[in-house]
Amino acid sequence: MKWISRKTKAKEAKQQEKALKSVQQLIPVKEIEQGKLITPDNKMVQCLKVSAINLELTSNAECNELFELFEGFLMTLTYPVQLTNVSMPVDLKSYITEQERTHFLTKNPYKRQLQESYIEYAKEIEISQDIMQRQRYVIFCEQMKEDTPEIRYETMLELEEKKDEIVTSLLELELTAEEVTDLELIRYLHTLFDYNEAQNRPIESETISQIIQGGKEDVQTTRNN
Repeated sequence: MKWISRKTKAKEAKQQEKALKSVQQLIPVKEIEQGKLITPDNKMVQCLKVSAINLELTSNAECNELFELFEGFLMTLTYPVQLTNVSMPVDLKSYITEQERTHFLTKNPYKRQLQESYIEYAKEIEISQDIMQRQRYVIFCEQMKEDTPEIRYETMLELEEKKDEIVTSLLELELTAEEVTDLELIRYLHTLFDYNEAQNRPIESETISQIIQGGKEDVQTTRNN
């Protein structure tokens, strides 16, 4: 009976330890550095934003030519890539900020009233679940033998070569590609994990608060650099 009791207590202790894991420990992200994502298994992931082509304005012959060029682009790659098409919340922060600045400097009451309506309308668009923008990404990675500053630097150089190759190839398709910033990568992950919250409360800073679980006296809020 004592053996069974000890086994039960050990099982309960293990379950409690598992329950105390923070949300961050359950997400397969170790770190974000210079627009690169580092995974717990030491992969460095690069994400590129890619522009779009309106195929509705192209003829059948032009579409076929674009598809052939895209197929050729994929055939030339000697490493795996992932193509994603994500519905992202509409980001009008810069537009709203500019309108608020103009509103502050405007003296005419009628113009101020009109600007206020523009600002409110833009804010409604940002949180509307019926309005979204499609953002396209090309994602690829490099495996690191171990996570050291020297190996990180070498891996970044290898990813840079791949990035230049992809950017050059996409230019032939009249597409532009650019690296995402740390904040854009964080928002991308936020959208994948919780789209509604990403719309209503988008992350504003690269520094995100995280909760570290412990005893009642140990719970604290820190910053994830």
